[in-house]
Amino acid sequence: MQQSRGGSDRPEKAQPSPDDLLLGLRQEAGLAALATISKLAEQGGARGPVHQGHSDVDGSISVRDGGLRFGGPLRLPPRQGAPGALNDRYDIPVVTFSRKRTRGVFLTCVLVAAMLAWRMQATWGHRLYLPVLLAALPSFAFRVFSWLMSWRDRPVRASRSAQKSLDRLNVVVTVPVYNEDPALLDRCIYALVNQTRPPQRVDVIDDGSKLDYNHVREHWERTWPGGIRVTWHRQVNQGKRRAHAVTFATSPEADIFVTVDSDTTLDHRALEEGLKPFRRRQVMSVAGIELGFNAYVNFLTRLQTTLQLFSQAVVGSAWSVMGDMYTNRGPFALYRAAMVREIIPLYRDETFLGRRVILGDDSLLALCGSGRGKSVQQLSAFGLTMFPETLGHHLRQRVRWARGRTVRNFWRLRYYPVLSYIWWYTTVGVYSFLGSLSILAVMIATWPASAPAAAHMLLAFYVWGCVNQLRVLCFRRSDETWLDRLFLIILRPVSGLWASVVLSRLVRLYGTVTFLRQGWTTRQQGAELVFEPAHDQAAA
Repeated sequence: MQQSRGGSDRPEKAQPSPDDLLLGLRQEAGLAALATISKLAEQGGARGPVHQGHSDVDGSISVRDGGLRFGGPLRLPPRQGAPGALNDRYDIPVVTFSRKRTRGVFLTCVLVAAMLAWRMQATWGHRLYLPVLLAALPSFAFRVFSWLMSWRDRPVRASRSAQKSLDRLNVVVTVPVYNEDPALLDRCIYALVNQTRPPQRVDVIDDGSKLDYNHVREHWERTWPGGIRVTWHRQVNQGKRRAHAVTFATSPEADIFVTVDSDTTLDHRALEEGLKPFRRRQVMSVAGIELGFNAYVNFLTRLQTTLQLFSQAVVGSAWSVMGDMYTNRGPFALYRAAMVREIIPLYRDETFLGRRVILGDDSLLALCGSGRGKSVQQLSAFGLTMFPETLGHHLRQRVRWARGRTVRNFWRLRYYPVLSYIWWYTTVGVYSFLGSLSILAVMIATWPASAPAAAHMLLAFYVWGCVNQLRVLCFRRSDETWLDRLFLIILRPVSGLWASVVLSRLVRLYGTVTFLRQGWTTRQQGAELVFEPAHDQAAA
């Protein structure tokens, strides 16, 4: 006798039901697609468009969905459950999101209109200003459009019946580890096991670390109350993608894969909220919101907080509304397992110009999710990661991102439709990068006649930066004060200038010309950041 998922017995030779036949057809189609992609991966990557997703008639998840399995985990109250290996408990900030769309859109329109009127009055009649204004106009118009679109993004909610279906999904989390601080890794697993909607399995993949995790492993590697199974694997250093692939290739029961970085601590409702967009069958990937656990440690972490919040609350929200995420967040993202299984060979062994691509894991999964269906973000699913606290660590991380972005931009321009938002976002980004360099060259060549124009541009940049940062006030953390939030608004123009001049020009240029250097640029000699109780107490 064979035990069914629902708990009843049925004969081995029972006639297949229509659902079983449908599942069989889907599996056959998936195997065919997998074989095709495997051949393409051997040739150095996909040579055609990614598969398009099927349409969802009513936008709801159905118990007849072939990707849905029964027997969900027990739901736990927040802050209770399993103790940590190195600390009995960890204090994790509580984060909330409040939309306030009407007020935000109205205020934005007023400020943008006032700034445009002022810019037109200031530039009219100046020979140098007008060419600069015309050159910046396409980029500015696209930014305004993206800003307005971002206000349409909202957290997905689930009805009671949809939530019951979501609770039946089999969720498997993969946590790649490379020279991570043991206490940060312990806190990461602690947060996963103590979720309000815990996963069925958590895979920790040690990618050849030099550090000793025996005590953490001995504590966590077991089956915990509620049926949460924590497993531990160790492999020689092969990179983050192949660490993920260990879980992807050994989890036939999974409906949803979740990728979590080893220095990331999930908010206690992160998985519960992150699963809600999957109530729509066309959704293939969901990006969580990345916050800094150590956001208020020093000036540099505050600077990164303003950059990350803006990129998600404004830029990422526009991507999400269009259903095309430019990239997901490596620290925390969720994917439909059926989509991931189709691209495992490509994900493991992608090559570019004859070199294996190790970076850009999150951007590749987001791109494939958009091709198979839709990729979105969930504004109420939060992962708190550790931001670099030193300038060297910060720059090395950004170089790694720039290298991965260079490879992926070739994919975006080649495989995305010309009328898609992401194709235009990529194109405008390249235009802005080249245009800004040209404007800078003209101003240097015409200095000091260009000094008034430079002053006006800096002032406009400051005002626009403050307007942009108002959007991030929708997020609120339990460990921040109103002074912290006010300082984020004041700091935004400074962080924007840092991003525009250093990160988007110098670092990006260096990452572009060295993009074939694929590999870790951080944690080469050990952990870059370590757990500090003072940070944890501040978070409380």
